[in-house]
Amino acid sequence: MPTCQRSLRTKSLNPHRGLSESGPGNKHSKTSLTIDGITYVVDTDSQKMKSYDPRTGMQSLLVTPISKASATQRLGQAGRTGPGKCYHLYTAHTYHNELEENTQPEIQRTDLASVVLILKSMGIEDVRSFDFMDPPADEGLCQALELLFALNALNKKGELTKLGRRMAEFPLDPMLSKTIVASEKYRCTEEILSIAAMLSVGNSIFYLPKDKKTSRQALEEIKLKFIHLEFDHGGEVQIL
Repeated sequence: MPTCQRSLRTKSLNPHRGLSESGPGNKHSKTSLTIDGITYVVDTDSQKMKSYDPRTGMQSLLVTPISKASATQRLGQAGRTGPGKCYHLYTAHTYHNELEENTQPEIQRTDLASVVLILKSMGIEDVRSFDFMDPPADEGLCQALELLFALNALNKKGELTKLGRRMAEFPLDPMLSKTIVASEKYRCTEEILSIAAMLSVGNSIFYLPKDKKTSRQALEEIKLKFIHLEFDHGGEVQIL
């Protein structure tokens, strides 16, 4: 429904009230997906965002404040197909003084090893001079190049090796790609594919019923049954 035709009723942010009418900050509120029946949206001023620290080489899922652009997008989830309200659970001062204008581009906050590997496979050798729409930090690019060199995907000149070309064929993290390619030598490809698939989905394979008959502690006890004492990822193989 066009914006001009929406019957969204919302009150402007009021620093004295500290609350405005708006909608839910879940995964659907971050997209342009229209869901029938959405009448109320509660914006909590937070989001889970994948973030990569090039200094530690660790990637984690952090709870961070949203941007003003995200707040506007969440507002639009209510009243798309009918009257609706959105409640912002933060003050006008927070909105105007603490929220960034736009969300930081994903390429500037994630591991760049896969990006660099793809660029190299396309024949783009000087990735640091590549015209990115949102240029990532040099530190992240350098660490990605170092990782690919350590995996033997690049030679000393920074050129893609035969192994690197095979790794680039997999839409996976380079370390998982290297593991799959190497599994052929050790004749354990089937097991490695299972482990790679499990590592890609994380803990989402475990489901905690909403009936509350199964406690979180009981779920953890079930997970312990799959722990393999001989190698780290034996549990993933046992589950499958």
